[in-house]
Amino acid sequence: MYWSIVSRRGYMNQKKFVLGAILAVALIASFFAQPKKVLRLGALKGPSGIALIHLFEAPPQLPGGLAFEAEAVGSADVMAAKIISGEYDLAVLPVNMAAKLRSAGIPILLAAVVGNGMVSFLTTDDNLDSIAELKGAEIFVAGQGATPDYLFRKVLISSGLDPSKDLRLSYALPYPETATALAAGKIRYAVLPEPFSTLALLANPSIKRPFDLSALWKTATGYDGYPMTIIAVSERATTEQLDAVKVVLAAVRASITAVKAEPSAAGVLVEKHNMGLKAAIAMKSIPKSEYVFIESAAARPAIEALLSVFMEMSPQSVGGKLPDDKFYARFGPF
Repeated sequence: MYWSIVSRRGYMNQKKFVLGAILAVALIASFFAQPKKVLRLGALKGPSGIALIHLFEAPPQLPGGLAFEAEAVGSADVMAAKIISGEYDLAVLPVNMAAKLRSAGIPILLAAVVGNGMVSFLTTDDNLDSIAELKGAEIFVAGQGATPDYLFRKVLISSGLDPSKDLRLSYALPYPETATALAAGKIRYAVLPEPFSTLALLANPSIKRPFDLSALWKTATGYDGYPMTIIAVSERATTEQLDAVKVVLAAVRASITAVKAEPSAAGVLVEKHNMGLKAAIAMKSIPKSEYVFIESAAARPAIEALLSVFMEMSPQSVGGKLPDDKFYARFGPF
């Protein structure tokens, strides 16, 4: 009898536990099924943080009682993790990372290109005049597997140089250290995006750009420019808060316009909001940076030209395939 009672009590306790677990799962599912009350945007510290700085200073007012939050993060990997987890509804990403996430089944859409080519070849070698003269040199490229890397490899090949045989590409230094080492004369050749090329030039005005990578890219691909960063939107946000998404995208476009019109004011805000750059560096780099707002349909040919280079050299860097048609979403007019 005692064991029978114990058994029944154990059964009841187990049943209560199971029911409680089911209820907890249901509540969690219900919570995540509810429309979010905050729309969050992630920007990378550095160039994309500069372009979107006015959203940090004066957050857009969203319809439907939604709050808006903008956050700057230090790396693209952290940004990707926050997109995958659903923490961010909009995010600025390198083109190839956005494509890779989409290929992996992460439901993001491309709204617009917000940064075009901002990569320079810099050197302290006064005798260097053309890319063909780099044979046998060691060139420091900031960001292995990133756009500057594949861009430079493409123009080398187009210029008759084999990146794996005719010279040495080094990835030992991150962006800031590459700029500092070049300015100090510790290295002679570097491939750097803005604002780090400006950082190097301000520290050592004798540094020169012996050739134009954008011009060489056009020779290699037929395209005038190449996209560096895009703004992506989660499919959930477009379903549940489309009007608010459009307001944010309009604010992004307005911020880019304001940054280009008043670099000094933008520089002050960049330092104020801890984007990883001093005001003077940000201000000087803005005129040399190509901040744009090109909606996805218009940007698609240039995006696919760049992603095709990634596919050619490292298919896994974009998830093994080009993004599908749905990736190129239309949000305008704003």
